[in-house]
Amino acid sequence: MRFGMFVLPRYYADAWDSIGQYYQHLLQLMVDGEQLGFTSAWVNEHHFHAYGGLMAAPPVFLAALATRTSTIRLGTSVALLSLHHPLQQAEAYAMIDQLSGGRLDFGVGRGTVRFDYQSLGVPWDEAQERMLESLAIVLQAWRRQPFSYRGRFFRVDDVAVWPPPLQIPHPPIWGSATRNPASFAWCGSQGYQLLTIVHYQPLDQLAALMQTYREAAVASGYDLATRRISTHFHVYCAESCAEAYRDGAWAMQRDSEQTIAAHAQVDRTRVDIRRDPLEEMVASGRLCVGTPDECAAILAHARDTLGLTDVICAFDFGGLGAARVRRSFELFAREVLPRFQAAAVVP
Repeated sequence: MRFGMFVLPRYYADAWDSIGQYYQHLLQLMVDGEQLGFTSAWVNEHHFHAYGGLMAAPPVFLAALATRTSTIRLGTSVALLSLHHPLQQAEAYAMIDQLSGGRLDFGVGRGTVRFDYQSLGVPWDEAQERMLESLAIVLQAWRRQPFSYRGRFFRVDDVAVWPPPLQIPHPPIWGSATRNPASFAWCGSQGYQLLTIVHYQPLDQLAALMQTYREAAVASGYDLATRRISTHFHVYCAESCAEAYRDGAWAMQRDSEQTIAAHAQVDRTRVDIRRDPLEEMVASGRLCVGTPDECAAILAHARDTLGLTDVICAFDFGGLGAARVRRSFELFAREVLPRFQAAAVVP
């Protein structure tokens, strides 16, 4: 099972002296992760809020990371295609693929924060259709030849995008799905790799949705042996269970408050962010908090229940600060990662 690192920057002024310091912390974490056995680094796009707003332009961050690393995959989880012109997105992410030596993994989705759409003047009820149309244009743009396109939102007339991506025919496409069966089925039917999040629902419910993805992939003629299935975990690893639960509960509470505040900017009645008590989330396998042995047991259960090929770890959340994030990150890499790197996936 492969492990990645995930950054949705949640900025807390009491944890950092400056925004610049926080950026350097995140970059260094991912640079060091390459040496410690992580195989991928993922960033998420958000806007206009301390919840993720520091990753308003993922290509800029990934370009900085590309110059400091050599083997680790660079992913978007996810790029919000609906908010941009697709030709500009095709150009920017093709540049990342070229600069990194062909290491881009392109994850796409509609996103969940309606305030981003409202602020940029994009109707929320068009978000999914815009995303699908934009992805179709990006994929055509990456075919290294002039093309034209007529859609509901965009028109392209005999354009060739420079540069093309380095990977042929294009970087791997990852589709995001959380709770909607139709999203899982769509990802499978397109043959895309799967990005999802574990903490929103019980593992058996997520397993059923992942089965929907697998069945749709097989029905469309795709080989499951070549499909990658991943999920995001919040991770806090400590030497003692008491320390892990104390710091983890505090950070998750702050994380939840900031997440709800970001989603509530448009309409509080639309906020649907479930956060059970930390002990319940850990016991149900939806949160990876504990000692190295406990974290390994949680991940093994998720792997066997969901048939995971990848786990993407969010170490920085809730304003834990550099020292605690670094201790958790290094302990996890030293004591947990090696237990899975030679283990087979159990579907």
